[in-house]
Amino acid sequence: MAYGDEFIKTTLKLAKKGKGLVSPNPMVGAVIVKGKRILGEGYHQAWGMAHAEVEAIRKAKGKTKGATLYVNIEPCNHYGKTPPCVKTIIEAGIKEVVCPMKDPNPTVNGKGFEELEKNGIKVRIGSMQQEAEDLNRAYIVNLEKKRPYIRLKWAQTLDGKTATYSGNSKWITNEPSRQYAKRLRFESDALLVGIKTVLNDNPFLDYIFPTSYPSKMENRKKYFKIILDPELKMPTEGNIWKTINTEILIVTSKGVPKEKISKYSGKSNCEIVEVPTKNRMFDMAQLLKTLFEKGIGILMVEGGSSTLTSFWEYKLADEVFIFCANKILGDNRSITSIAGIEKKNIAESVEIKIKETKMFEQNIMIKGKPCFQE
Repeated sequence: MAYGDEFIKTTLKLAKKGKGLVSPNPMVGAVIVKGKRILGEGYHQAWGMAHAEVEAIRKAKGKTKGATLYVNIEPCNHYGKTPPCVKTIIEAGIKEVVCPMKDPNPTVNGKGFEELEKNGIKVRIGSMQQEAEDLNRAYIVNLEKKRPYIRLKWAQTLDGKTATYSGNSKWITNEPSRQYAKRLRFESDALLVGIKTVLNDNPFLDYIFPTSYPSKMENRKKYFKIILDPELKMPTEGNIWKTINTEILIVTSKGVPKEKISKYSGKSNCEIVEVPTKNRMFDMAQLLKTLFEKGIGILMVEGGSSTLTSFWEYKLADEVFIFCANKILGDNRSITSIAGIEKKNIAESVEIKIKETKMFEQNIMIKGKPCFQE
């Protein structure tokens, strides 16, 4: 085990406690140690709240002089929603900082480490770098590609069908699978579906708040329900409108008639966004740019088939969650989960690097990474 790995593992475990609440910021955990004794621990609890390093220093209660700080990503050196962590670390008398990775944010990117060293603090970089980067893969994608990290999620039968030819899809998977999928939604900043899903299923599109989190933190959750609706057919009543503390973003074609937009003027939690379309298909680059500018770091796309296919065909999938029921539907008119351009050769298929599987009674969930992202 490399120097400090046991404490870096602790920072990663702490960092995960902020999952679902800190995006588009990274998940960060921090531990302050003197010898082998932990003096203080902290993690970034939610976007806009104190950073992990500051929390750990506060919990160490003035015993930080000469101590070592372990943190899973480079401390920030700039003013944002909170003051720079580097300044607090220097003032606390920390003598050494051990960290697996630089912050890829160009505002930081090594400058935090430089400032610490300039003030006589020893910096060790690189231990458990891969694990640290994997934890904050969404944050890295945000910065490198200037778009949300995209998760595609769908439920299907064993023969790959996501609905009957008439559009009926309730319920393909069992209740435990659906409950788990709702917990997955919490990890994202936004859930996206096409208008057909809304019209056919009248969904709530809600998440389940983790029981392990303090209940007071739920009002910190940022959550958008996004509907792709090129002709603005979205009803003004229905289950999707019933929950509070969520924003409903209706994405429609640029130049849609103003009288259609005016229907939603009484909805305080609703925004109409116009994006260019061609043949009723949205300009995906512009769509993702718009969502990214709204602070959406992690986007979950749930369907239906045409919406999933449009993201897939543009290779806009960083991760997939496939829920398979123990059913065979058959019927060559039934709807497949991913359609798109016809393929002649099996070599044209996209491999999924499987990261995790879970069983829910007789249903199975497959989590993976499409190999077009390698």
